[in-house]
Amino acid sequence: MKRLGYFLHISPSGRMIVKLSSPSPPRLGSKVFSSRGELIGVVVDVIGPVKAPYAVVKPVKQEVSLERYEELFTR
Repeated sequence: MKRLGYFLHISPSGRMIVKLSSPSPPRLGSKVFSSRGELIGVVVDVIGPVKAPYAVVKPVKQEVSLERYEELFTR
């Protein structure tokens, strides 16, 4: 698994905002997993400045139980 970044917060629209670990963004549609290997969501957008992007992740469940700054991964 490849490190995606760190969970920051849930947006008002219910999407998760993730600070990316590297400036190269993931592909749209990439599946996002927790450090426990649990499927969390899917990348739907990449926003922010080119040097420090953020991923917008659509959760697969209504209830998101992540701690702030928890590390997330892709495959």
